[in-house]
Amino acid sequence: MDNLIQIVSEKWLETLPLIGLYAETHFRFPIPFSRYFKKEPELIFDTPWRLEPGLKPLIFLVVKDAHKHPVILKQVEIDVIQNGKKVYSQRWELDDSIESPQTHREFELAECPVTSGAIEIIPSLQFVVNGKLCEMRVDNYRLIKKPPLRVMLAEDHLPKVAGWLAGDTHLHSSLTTDQIEFGASLEQTRLAAQLAGLEFIAATDHSYDLDDRPDNYLKNDPELRKWKESRKSIAEMNSNHSITIIPGEEISVANKRGATVHFLHFNDPIYFPGSGDSGEDWPKTRSQLGIEDVLSKRSTDTVSVGAHTAYKFPWLQRVLLNRGFWESADHDHSDLDGVQILCGTPASPAFHESRQLWIDALLRGRHLAVYGGSDGHGNFNRNWHVKLPVWSLGIHEDQIFGQVRTLLRSESAKNGALVEAMQLRRTALSTGPVGDIKVVSTQGVADIGDTITFSPGEKIEFAVQGYSSKEFGDSLDLSVFHGDLKSENESLLFHRSDCPSGISIQDNFTVHGDGYLRLEITSEGSRWPGLYMSSPIWFQQF
Repeated sequence: MDNLIQIVSEKWLETLPLIGLYAETHFRFPIPFSRYFKKEPELIFDTPWRLEPGLKPLIFLVVKDAHKHPVILKQVEIDVIQNGKKVYSQRWELDDSIESPQTHREFELAECPVTSGAIEIIPSLQFVVNGKLCEMRVDNYRLIKKPPLRVMLAEDHLPKVAGWLAGDTHLHSSLTTDQIEFGASLEQTRLAAQLAGLEFIAATDHSYDLDDRPDNYLKNDPELRKWKESRKSIAEMNSNHSITIIPGEEISVANKRGATVHFLHFNDPIYFPGSGDSGEDWPKTRSQLGIEDVLSKRSTDTVSVGAHTAYKFPWLQRVLLNRGFWESADHDHSDLDGVQILCGTPASPAFHESRQLWIDALLRGRHLAVYGGSDGHGNFNRNWHVKLPVWSLGIHEDQIFGQVRTLLRSESAKNGALVEAMQLRRTALSTGPVGDIKVVSTQGVADIGDTITFSPGEKIEFAVQGYSSKEFGDSLDLSVFHGDLKSENESLLFHRSDCPSGISIQDNFTVHGDGYLRLEITSEGSRWPGLYMSSPIWFQQF
């Protein structure tokens, strides 16, 4: 039996980066049994995986479902380990009664003497539930290991190029909550973004969660109170904070084959339904809208991006929920603005499939911007997830908030400017190193996202820059790729290895037909391989 469960679990996990979430443990489907069910609220310590220079560690304690299982927080103790030795410890005595559906508490290590380098944080909690005094370390989930939370206290800021801003454009908040998952609050996520060095985030909660009743995710709300409240609260938060939240949703839509895929849809004042793969009306699994329906009905100042395009859902979800992936033909919609090709580590085979689908679409003449994003539901430090519903939970260090970032060339971090940059294809993605590419022709200077015109046989100059830091590996490999639309072939135009951070290189080539240039940079990285990819600069013949 255990071998069978292991085989099923491995199949369920074959594309684990799609399951990045805090694990909901109290729903038991149509059966009373659940191995990980506890008559306790979910209790999770979490903290950003990196902190900008000079910032003190801030640890969140997330409390979920205390309205079902009231809890009294009695004592928090946090130890800090560096190089295998305890270097700091702090304790808080509490008498904090909680009975709300979801909240969080913050614990700052204000006197921690460590200011840089890698540390491990071991948080523990004493709490009372059902009249019983209990203890936990890191979380109170059953059946999973409890390793320390790993944090990098950065010596340098996130690598940046002037004029570019960094953010996570695919994440879920506490408005995403259902039978197996829930997210962190937007307030908590925005603070984590500031600590980690981001300038903006995008709230892309599931369309099938945004139309639920605020007090019951198993029932739909025709008044759309959750969706309306989310737009209102995002506007209020943007009015008094430097970290911008781009309003959005992740819409479940049908692709050309009728399978359900996901759409990142930003800044639309109109709600789009999408519940085909939610299981809310199973066995009906057909999505209400197709890709073309959203693109044809969307509002003016919006951006629509294919989500985790080639990341294939686990086989059981494909069978039971009709989930698919973005295929080649789905990239050809004329109004599609871009594709999210990276969802976690660049070491994932699904990333390379997504990258190739994007390149093939570029070579067919599609002007698609490139995006990255975590698809995280909280998960600032590690990924807690349901391995097999009602049976097993797991953890890993992939698909973590801010792990992969979308970069936008924008005049400001205001919502309108960010959306305009996305519409103009001024995007790139990064897990560490960053760069820039410019093209100079007789028609002037072109930046990432621009389209320039040229005369046949004209020699065009290009200039590239590359930056990184010790944290992400300061030895860079730079590659400039040239796409030829006539031959539908992409070739390596320029390559330089073992480059120092801050390098600036100029070169030229002769243009003979319509096409594009784009830049890739790799480095050693941190926990994950370092990668930068730009959207193209397109060129067209007079």
